[in-house]
Amino acid sequence: MNPYWEDGQIVLYHGDCEDILSLMLSEQPGHLAHIVVTSPPYNMGLVPGGNGRGMYRPGASTKGGRFREGYGQFGDALPQEEYDMLHRRILGLLWESVPDDGAVFWNHRQRIEHGRVRLPLGMDFGIPLRQVITWDRGTAIGPNLRHFAVVAEWVFLFAKPDFRLRDHSASGQGDVWRLGMAQDDFGHPAPFPLSLPLRAIEASGARSVLDPFAGTGTTLVAARQSGIPAIGIEQNERFCGIIADRLSLEAPARECPAQASLFGGAA
Repeated sequence: MNPYWEDGQIVLYHGDCEDILSLMLSEQPGHLAHIVVTSPPYNMGLVPGGNGRGMYRPGASTKGGRFREGYGQFGDALPQEEYDMLHRRILGLLWESVPDDGAVFWNHRQRIEHGRVRLPLGMDFGIPLRQVITWDRGTAIGPNLRHFAVVAEWVFLFAKPDFRLRDHSASGQGDVWRLGMAQDDFGHPAPFPLSLPLRAIEASGARSVLDPFAGTGTTLVAARQSGIPAIGIEQNERFCGIIADRLSLEAPARECPAQASLFGGAA
């Protein structure tokens, strides 16, 4: 399996993350990274409509219009049961990817559909959930008056038995992260801010990080700035090019362990 881009610290793969993770876990002994920091597609390619009777593709000028085309070749408009099953499988692979002191930081959000809340995967994840962290984005615009505007998203922390935070000051940051929104979207419809993966990396004392939905590479840039190895996987080739450009412009923070440390017990 040939990387799309690599430089000795960070390796980026272009393709479907379920396929690539399955292949990597079958070929490489041990674990892929110490932690995962990622945000999967939210299945926002369809929005509620039809007087409460269905879902439809949003118009370009509506609030959900930025999700109209999904993420390139991936339309982000799966039947809900299919979406939930897919992401439970991927979470299972991510769980296999981290060691006994590792963790998965998984960003998702609630959604209001036809007057009822839909929670991520129905809160049935298939792996042990240790904590729900609230990401306070600071602002939102409500599409109607039937509910409060959704200002917050969540970072679900799935942690292996030996996972610990770096120290008491890291714990003292609390379970509400007031990080605002991303300042630059690089053409992506739903980026998270650089401060989010930086906080996860710093608070956990991460030795390496994996992002299977790399988007425009924010987690990988955070790894670069933190001086740790990273693996990214991205299905959209245009975003892969953006990631390569961002990383090429981002100088390493300090000498980084060899790329081989991403694999096996040294993760």
